Amino acid sequence: MGSDAGGVKPSGTVTFLFTDIEGSTRRWETDPAAMRVELAAHDEALRGAIESHGGWLFKHTGDGVCAAFQSARSAVDAAIRAQRSLGLPVRMGIATGEAELRGDDYFGSTLNTAARVMATGHGGQVLLAASTSSLVAGVDLVDMGLRTLRDLSGQVRIFQVRAEGLRVEFPPLRTLDAVPGNLPVQATSLVGRDDAVTVIADAVAEHRVVTLIGVGGVGKTRLALQSAALLAGRFPDGVWLIGLALVADGDAVVSSLASVFMVQPQVGRSWRDVVVDSLRGREVLLVIDNCEHVLDEVAGLVEAIVGSCPMVRVLVTSRESLSVGAEWAWRVPSLPVGEGSVASALFVERADHAASGFAPDNGDAAVIAEICARLDGIPLAIELAAARVRSMSPTQIRDRLDERFRLLTGSRRSIERHQTLRHAVQWSYDLLDAQEQRTLQRVSVFVGGFTLLGAVAVCADDGLDEYEILDVLDSLVRKSLVHVERSDTEVRYAMLETIRQFAEESLAGAGDGDATRDLHARFFADQCDFAEKWLESPSETLAYRFADTEIANLAAAFRWSGTRGLLDPAVRIARTAHRLARNRLRTETFGWPEEVLGPAREAGHRLLPAVLAAACDSALAGGSLEDAERFALEAILLNDDGRYEHAPNAYIALGFVLMSRGDVDGSLATFRTGSEHPADRDTRVNLGFLHAMAGAVGVRLPDDEVENAIAALDASPMPSMRATAFWVRAIKVAENDVAAAIAFYQQAIDLSAASGARTLEETCRGFQLGLLGRTSDVDAALRGLGERVNTWEVMGDLFAATIISELANLLARLGYHDGAARLWGAVAHGASEDEFIVYAPAIPTVRDAMGPVAFTIAYEAGAALDPRRSGQLAHELIAQARADHAST
Repeated sequence: MGSDAGGVKPSGTVTFLFTDIEGSTRRWETDPAAMRVELAAHDEALRGAIESHGGWLFKHTGDGVCAAFQSARSAVDAAIRAQRSLGLPVRMGIATGEAELRGDDYFGSTLNTAARVMATGHGGQVLLAASTSSLVAGVDLVDMGLRTLRDLSGQVRIFQVRAEGLRVEFPPLRTLDAVPGNLPVQATSLVGRDDAVTVIADAVAEHRVVTLIGVGGVGKTRLALQSAALLAGRFPDGVWLIGLALVADGDAVVSSLASVFMVQPQVGRSWRDVVVDSLRGREVLLVIDNCEHVLDEVAGLVEAIVGSCPMVRVLVTSRESLSVGAEWAWRVPSLPVGEGSVASALFVERADHAASGFAPDNGDAAVIAEICARLDGIPLAIELAAARVRSMSPTQIRDRLDERFRLLTGSRRSIERHQTLRHAVQWSYDLLDAQEQRTLQRVSVFVGGFTLLGAVAVCADDGLDEYEILDVLDSLVRKSLVHVERSDTEVRYAMLETIRQFAEESLAGAGDGDATRDLHARFFADQCDFAEKWLESPSETLAYRFADTEIANLAAAFRWSGTRGLLDPAVRIARTAHRLARNRLRTETFGWPEEVLGPAREAGHRLLPAVLAAACDSALAGGSLEDAERFALEAILLNDDGRYEHAPNAYIALGFVLMSRGDVDGSLATFRTGSEHPADRDTRVNLGFLHAMAGAVGVRLPDDEVENAIAALDASPMPSMRATAFWVRAIKVAENDVAAAIAFYQQAIDLSAASGARTLEETCRGFQLGLLGRTSDVDAALRGLGERVNTWEVMGDLFAATIISELANLLARLGYHDGAARLWGAVAHGASEDEFIVYAPAIPTVRDAMGPVAFTIAYEAGAALDPRRSGQLAHELIAQARADHAST
């Protein structure tokens, strides 16, 4: 954490002092009590020296500090003073340059330089980068020469400070120049992966063999080189890179290692034995890069080295692990994505290299974040995309990512195998056997992941059983082409979108893409049938989990079924997916039932009443009451026709339409008809809506009927209906005991949330907050209703808008008549003033208070607003009411 002591935080051109205690880990392990005392004295001495010279200590780094100075000379003087008073061996590094101050921290390459300069030194030593040395006339400096630092981005000239009271003689600097080896100097810096480098370096210190695994282009090689450079000082005999990318077969693996160490073959001995013998007694780190195509040969060589050379450590990069005894395998993650993320920072830096002076404007940040997300945070893909900034805008790049393998190509002069994104993926694909390739192609039809059951379904034509498919998936996971996503309830498989698109192209080339997508569509239609059964059972939450998890697959299957004319899968998916999505406050399925309605009528599909009920709900959500009523009436007309399956929710659909039109008696009569039908005897869904909606619009049903309904709802197998029982209890007592009603609503909310029925949960929250608004805790009600507005903005449909009616009622009671009228216009979404009025009994009072003309003007002004502006209006009204309420 930063400290404001020491004056104003430096900005612009800043000099940074970084410090670290040498050998602190050993000191903590040896005598932690003494170290605790010494560290306190260390912290006090550093802070005093920094602040007395006008510096700002903005961060502690475990056993060191980071400080910023506006004056380079002040930074040097502070370092000298601190070294004279410190009892612990502290190394210090200083660098000067531009830095960005964000809150209590700084960002920019200058901080990296200061940290790297410090890391090259020893306890008691003060080192400066050349950027500082030119600004400190009169300081005695020793030129240590141009040095290659461990960020591998070039060389920096380093100077050592000499002053009275400071040591003069030190061991050689810990730079790459001082350590034998052949690590290459990189042309660009490593962006935002310091944590990963630390993980790898720590692992190498603990394990004899460390393997970095991951998909092509994720940055395994770069991280291995960076980590090896960080570790260089720990290996007196060097850090050596053995690159196998161009090795054609396993026989050349040993010769590649031999050539690095200039080992010659010997007559009568295997070359591997000769190479292993040459490493005995050496303390080296071997970086063996790109092993996936010669995995068995590398594994055998590494096992031989580990068994015979106790001071040798091995760092490997591969698409899959070696599976040797001493191995620690670590999957290299993609870069974090999002605005301000590491992935976006990489894009911007590489874009600046490609087009000097590239400066993203305000609108570019979101576009760049989307590019990085769609490229799965893969560094190679991001760098190739950034290179396109030479001739394209970020928006143009984003809009062409569906053709990423054509778009993301490197320089024509490049001879690297990662010259293009396609080459990086093709390399892995070509290493698969025929069955692995075929399975990868087939599972590419899944969007958003898949289960083992799904994989078996789309691979059915291959004649493989579940266990054989499992073996193939296991191999694809090992080879970093498929990854596993675990939850408390299941294991899912997924692919990065880049891999999926490549496999999808390969599937099209193989000629059986249509047949595989047919299998995908039929599989999800069958899964929807299972979900229907779950929905009306104690396992209701499984149905909602299915909808949330598979919504992308359901959309793909529905669209494909429509394209191919597969009516039955399309109907089954539309029927169930819409019902589940609406109960989860999702909007993806709006319009699906209407799309299949015509063909389902013509074919006399058995699920026609259920599709009509779903189409009614979809139309109602979009504000089309006439279409909604027509669909619902047709559903009920067909409901008892023996050619069709009965759809109990058809009565619910019509009941809501009639209620929205203001026909309370007709609505409740429809709900009652549905509740008396034998199809409602088990779940009691229609019964629940009858009593809940009667109470919501102020109709008091006989007490004995209400009690019988509560008992029946309590016995329903559906958790959401048992939650509805608490809703009905709340209605029953609300008039005489508001506190008890609020408590019953909370039980309904809790049970709804546990079941996954979010629409029911939000509705009960709305009514609970409406009651809370009648108490003295008006501010809490307004605050809670503000959260409900956020849901309404996302949904943008009439059913969710009924929740906001409670806000309109409360605003009306508080005297905000014009605001309530405008908000109600936005809620009603262009319907007549008398429709939906049953949900807001305070609105007629508002109209009377304002007068019909003023009310209509305000109502129409609200109706003209789009969902975003409607939400903004609601938030503005809440903020005004809360401010006024607080002032009184």
